Formats: sequence, structure tokens, C-alpha cells
Amino acid sequence: MKAKTMMMSLLAVTVLAGCSNPETRSQANRGFDYEEETLRTAPLLIPEGLQAPRFNTEYVIPKGTAQGATGKALDIRPPTQVLPLVRGSEAMSEGSGLWFYQQRLDQPLEQELNRALSAFFEQTDADYNAVTGGFESSGKAIGAPKQQFRWQLMPDAVRRAVAVQVEATAGAGALAQDRLRAEASMLNAFSLSYQRELSRQQELLDRSPIELALDAEQGLLLAGQGYDRTWKRLITLLPRLGFDISNRQQALGYVDVEFDGLSKGDWQDLGLPALDIPEQEYRIQLGDLGERTSLSLSNKDREPVPAEVLSELTATLAPAFARTDLVR
Repeated sequence: MKAKTMMMSLLAVTVLAGCSNPETRSQANRGFDYEEETLRTAPLLIPEGLQAPRFNTEYVIPKGTAQGATGKALDIRPPTQVLPLVRGSEAMSEGSGLWFYQQRLDQPLEQELNRALSAFFEQTDADYNAVTGGFESSGKAIGAPKQQFRWQLMPDAVRRAVAVQVEATAGAGALAQDRLRAEASMLNAFSLSYQRELSRQQELLDRSPIELALDAEQGLLLAGQGYDRTWKRLITLLPRLGFDISNRQQALGYVDVEFDGLSKGDWQDLGLPALDIPEQEYRIQLGDLGERTSLSLSNKDREPVPAEVLSELTATLAPAFARTDLVR
């Protein structure tokens, strides 16, 4: 009997929680009978032979009607704020919009945002069509009926940025707060969708092969990718190749390691050439060369290692950098 009572209580709580969504509940809890109440007063009875006291009228509430919405007409939902969820974006000072700043040089930002908007509409099954400078779409914000929106893309060459602005054109209600809420909700939904796509692209990029070659003349290795990607790949691979990381400073570009070696079987499982270098402490120093990255190796006394040690490291590290299965 006790278990049955507990189950019924949990079901009741679940049902109530489903009916109490703060995003959709626009009215306050409890009733609104107080709106029909009036102030009832009675004159002060003064006993015979005494004088009535003096009353201060400073705090008398004047008669009149309340200004603005009250009771059921009062919307208690908090305002919906436009959130810059994407790295390199910021909310516009006026209107419902976001500034997106150029982060990648391989494609125009406006073209990228056009594709991101099209993908967002398709994911949400929204009807849309391209218009000059943007899109017109239909959508549905949380707790709201289906609405019509106009999306505008406004490039700014000086700022190297593109603004994405949305305006509710129909179905958002007569109140300005309802239109602003719908616009912010749609813009945040797009921003979240775009951020997820950027994260997916970055993950695929981080797992793609990186070319690594030995520059014997300068006594260093050259990676065919930028600093951030090379750093991530190196930090991921070192423990798998028998290195114990004791200290790392990405801002200063170095990694202190100790090579403990791996067994012959471990190298066979990895499918990489066995690394035959002295088991000791090393420092790997990275250098940012723009679209490439340099890597140099020194011993614990910060002296460059012999050429044959660097060549051995290249023979193992280069195929490891090219393998995508080792960074998952």
C-alpha cells in the first residue's frame, strides 16, 4: 500500500511539473479574487465627552484606476534575452539581432551564415524562402502559435562582421513584448543550432590527418597545420606513445615529458614504428608559424637532442599525426 501511494504521488508531481512550465505559464498562481475587493472603512467612534483626534492625510490612497495590466492580463514571464552563444558573436544594441565576426578565412562569413540559416530551417521543418538580403520563414517559439519572421543579413566590411537580425512580421501578437520574446527565442534557437554545427566541424577538423616532416637543416619538425590543432594532436598522442607529461604550458608553447618506453607488443598494437630513443626527460617546444607549426626537442638541460634522436622521433610521430583513429 505504501509503494502504491508513493507511485501515485510521483505521478501527481510529474503531471503538475508538466503543467507548470515557466516558459509557457504567463499567469500567476492562485486566484484573482482580490481584483473585486474594495476597501471597506467605518468612521472612528468617539466616546461622548472626548474630541476626535487629528488625522494625517498624507498617506491616503487616492481613488482611481490602476495603470497597465493587472490580474489575468499581467504577463509574469521573464523577458527573453538574445544570447551570444557562438564564439565571436555579440548581441546588437538595438533590435533582435547578433553580430558574427569573421573567424575563418577559407570562406566568406555571409555565405556561411546563409547556409547555416537554411540548415536551421530544414532542421526545424520551417517553411522558408530566400529574399533579397535574407529569408522569410515561419516558425514557432516556445509556448507561442506559429508566426512569420523576416531574417536579414547585414555585412559590415569595416568590422569584418555580419549581423543576423530577425523581425516578427505576423502572428506574434499585438503586444511589443510578445514580438520581442518571439524574435529573441527564434534567434537563440538559430544561434544554438549554428554553434552545434561549428562544434561538429571543428571536431571533424581536429580528427583529420596532420602532415609532419623533419627539417634536418634547422633541427626541428614542421607540422602542416596551425598552432592550436598541432598542440591538441601532440597532447593527445604523447601518452599513447609512452611519454608521461609532467608539465605543459600552451601559452608558452612547451611540454615537459619523460619517455618511459613501450613494449614491443604495444607498438605492434598501435601499428607504428617503435620509438627507439633514450628513456629520459625531454622538452618539446612548439613555435607558431601561422598556417604551420614547428616542434623542437631538447633534453632536461634544454640542450638540443642529437640529429638521430630527432630523426627517430619523426619516424614514429609523423605516421601517428596522420592517423585519425589514434585521436578518438
